[in-house]
Amino acid sequence: MKAVVSDLNLEGFISGCCSSHFFFRVSGRHYMGSLATAEACDTNAAQVAVGDIRVLPPIFKMYGQCRAFSGPVVTLKVFEDNVLVRELLETKGEGRVLVIDGGGSMRCALVGGNLGQLAQNMGWTGIVVNGCIRDVDEINGCDVGVRALASHPQKSYKKGIGEKHVPINIAGTLIHDGEWLYADSDGILISKGELSL
Repeated sequence: MKAVVSDLNLEGFISGCCSSHFFFRVSGRHYMGSLATAEACDTNAAQVAVGDIRVLPPIFKMYGQCRAFSGPVVTLKVFEDNVLVRELLETKGEGRVLVIDGGGSMRCALVGGNLGQLAQNMGWTGIVVNGCIRDVDEINGCDVGVRALASHPQKSYKKGIGEKHVPINIAGTLIHDGEWLYADSDGILISKGELSL
């Protein structure tokens, strides 16, 4: 389902998730429309060519109830330690997406069911983990979009080591705090700015 927005005065794109759709606001009212990543790549080919829109490699598995989500990026760099993950998810999400560079570690999980529920309760639209999650059934019950490399039953360390709001590199793609992320069944896009329908 695609929203027809050619004659509408868009006040701004509202991040969110709802199965395969995104929310946008027109004259103070919220509507659902789709911003498919494939279509975004096609209609913004020049931005893709110069790197203003980047496509993350197709290495992530889909979890959570939201199959499509978007929002401003909050970056976090950690390694096998999720103290800062919890710390950020305890703040108001306000439609943002937490992007965690866990170094691609496959030795423990950085996000579990409790953190998935916390993300939902605090208003985060999504979490992308360059690493593992656990409590998959619990996360799949949360109204949040989650992407991760895999699941792993072991929990992470609790040392509080890492860096918040720093540039991160996931599989060769540089991501800055404050950029925009768009995810759906086709993949994940990182954009320097907010995209419109």
